[in-house]
Amino acid sequence: MDEKTQTGSTLLAQMKADHKALSSTLAALAQSQFPPKAEKILRKFPASEAAGYLGITARYLALSADEMGLEIEKVGRGERRFYSLEELNQIRAFLAQKAGEDAQKAQNYLPHRNENEELQIIACSNFKGGSAKTCTSVHLAQYLSLQGYRVLLVDLDPQGSASSMLGVVPELVPEEESLFAAIRYQDKRPLSEVVQKTYFDNLDLAVGSPYLTEWEFFAPHYATVSGQEEPGIRERIAVAEAEIKQKGISNTRLRDLEIELAQAHEELAQCLQCKLYFTRLQLAFEDVEAQYDVIICDTPPSLGYLSNAASFAADHLLVTIHPQWIDCESMAQYLATSIAHNEFFETTVAKQLGPEYLVPKTLQYLITRHDNTSRPETDVVTMLRSQLKNVLTNTMLRSSAIAEAGNVQQTLYEAERGNFNGKTYDRALDSVNKVNSEIEDILKEFWGRT
Repeated sequence: MDEKTQTGSTLLAQMKADHKALSSTLAALAQSQFPPKAEKILRKFPASEAAGYLGITARYLALSADEMGLEIEKVGRGERRFYSLEELNQIRAFLAQKAGEDAQKAQNYLPHRNENEELQIIACSNFKGGSAKTCTSVHLAQYLSLQGYRVLLVDLDPQGSASSMLGVVPELVPEEESLFAAIRYQDKRPLSEVVQKTYFDNLDLAVGSPYLTEWEFFAPHYATVSGQEEPGIRERIAVAEAEIKQKGISNTRLRDLEIELAQAHEELAQCLQCKLYFTRLQLAFEDVEAQYDVIICDTPPSLGYLSNAASFAADHLLVTIHPQWIDCESMAQYLATSIAHNEFFETTVAKQLGPEYLVPKTLQYLITRHDNTSRPETDVVTMLRSQLKNVLTNTMLRSSAIAEAGNVQQTLYEAERGNFNGKTYDRALDSVNKVNSEIEDILKEFWGRT
C-alpha cells in the first residue's frame, strides 16, 4: 500500500499528532508575543484628532479640560496636548451636563440612547471568507465607541479573530470566560458575567473561542430532541387544564394540578428555547440590554447555526461584499440559502411564539476591499448598485495601511499615522470613517434622531 494511503485510524492518529504539535507551537508563540498578563493599550489622541471626535475645536477642548481640572499629557516645548479616550469621555459627560436643558446639544456630546430608544444589534455576515467581516466589525465597534456610544462586540467566530484584534488570545481563554458559556445548553452563565472590558473605553467584548464549535455541534442535537419531547409536554398541559375545568374537583387536587401545570409550562419554555436554537443569542442579549447602545456581531464565514442565531437577533444585517465576479456568484448563493433559513425562522416563530415576536430588520450591503482604480472592480460595483437595494454609498477601500496595521493586531484607529505613508493612511482612514458614519446615520434614523 502507498505510504500516503492511510487507514482511518492511522489518519486520525496523524491528525491528533499534527494538531498537538501545531497547537503547542502556536500557544508558545502567542505567549511570547503577547503574554496572557500583558495588556494592550490604546494610544492617546492629539488635540486636533480628539476634538474631531467630540465635534468641537481644539481650543474649546483644552478650555473644557482645564475647567474640569483634568491633568492632560503635554509633550514638547509647545506643550502639545494628548488625550486618552477615558479623558475624552469624561469631557463628553461634562459638556452634556453643561448643555443643561438643551437635550439635542447634550445628546450630540453624549449620544447614549434614551429610555424610549431600543438597543440596536448589527450582524456582519457573509459565508465567504475574505470579505472583511472582522475588519468591518472591529473598526465599526471602535468608531462608535470613539463617538461616545456604549458598544459590545460579540465574536461568534470559533477562530476568534475579532478577539485577537482586541488583544485576547482565544486559545488561552477558559470556557467559563468565553461567549460559549453564555449560550451553551448545560450550566449556562449570564452574558453579563462573560463580557470583558477592553482597553477601548466604552467597548466591551464577548470572546470568541474554539469552544463555539461545540455549540454548532450540539445545537441541532438539542433542537431535534426538544422537538420530539414537545408534543408530550403539550399533551400533559392539555390534560391538566381539562381536569382543572371539571366540576367538583377538590381543593387539594386543584393545588396539585396547578403545580403540575406550572412545572409543565416551565419545561415547555425550556424545550422551546432548545428547539428554537436561533433565538438563543437573542435571549442572552436580554441580560445586558440596559448596558449598551449597540451590539455588533462578527459572524463566522458560514451560514451555520451561529450565523443564523446572529442574523435572527440582529436589527440590521450588514453583508460585506468583495467586488469580484466570483464573490458575486457566492453572494447569490448566500442570498438563496439565507432566504430558505429566514423563511423557516419566521414561520416557526410565528407558529410557536406568535407573530409579535417577529421584528422589522434592515438589510444593508457594504462593498469592502475595493480598489477604485481597477476598471473591472468598478464595473462590478456598478452592477451591484444596479441590482441590489441598500448598497451603502461609501465603500471600504483596499489599503496597505489597513493590512499593515492588521499584521500587528491594530486597526487604523489604534495605529500611529507616522508608521505609514501619510497619504495612504489618511486615504484609508477617510474611507473607513465614511463607511462607519453612514452606518451610524442608519442607527440614528432607527432611533428617530435627526
